[in-house]
Amino acid sequence: MKKMLIFIIAILSIFALVIILTNKETKNEKTTSTEQVNYYKNQITPEQLQEDLSNHKEKIVYFYKTTCPHCLRVSPIVVPMAENMKINMQVLNLEEYKQGWDMFQIKGTPTIISYKDGKEVNRILGEQSLQTFQTWFKNNKREI
Repeated sequence: MKKMLIFIIAILSIFALVIILTNKETKNEKTTSTEQVNYYKNQITPEQLQEDLSNHKEKIVYFYKTTCPHCLRVSPIVVPMAENMKINMQVLNLEEYKQGWDMFQIKGTPTIISYKDGKEVNRILGEQSLQTFQTWFKNNKREI
């Protein structure tokens, strides 16, 4: 009888452990998807950007698509990098604002453009190395 009781307790313990571990994995997956959304929190519309450029404002804008595989790999790199370098990089979703492709001569995503005095001074296109993005941000931070 004691052996049967010990066996049942062991089975219940294993079952409880499996449930706890499964819940932790589910919470981690939810956190990861929430973090992806947060990469795009500093949104700007094409109209807002056009107005800012007409007013000769200086900007760095990241043009992206949520379905772009390169953007999915680049966003977790460039958005935190810009924040750490104290660069106010705004983001423009080209899936939502399709007119942005022509308005800002975007050939592909991801594209990051630096504007000074309302005019484009530099852009970086596509998936690049970490070092390339760091150098680009450093050079364009000096410009702004």
